[in-house]
Amino acid sequence: MFTVSGSATAAIRQIVTQPGVPEGSGLRIAVDEGPGSLSISVAPLPQPGDTVFEAGRDASLFIAEDAGDMLADKIMDARTESDGRVRFVLDSAAA
Repeated sequence: MFTVSGSATAAIRQIVTQPGVPEGSGLRIAVDEGPGSLSISVAPLPQPGDTVFEAGRDASLFIAEDAGDMLADKIMDARTESDGRVRFVLDSAAA
């Protein structure tokens, strides 16, 4: 089962509530060009076929249909780099 850590929820909320980001926006996770690679970007609305995952208030993820299998049994976490940039990571969920 896909889960989102508290730090990832806070990071998502911080990103999508910035000035200039439309209300109701979320982070969209999609399959990237590289094998087994995912991309994440701010999206104002989910695309047709996306699954909407509510990580918390003002913290929505839009998961592309083809990315769902890659996220099954994963935990999404966020780490803040020394330069202030947020890096999202996926870890395997504990059995």
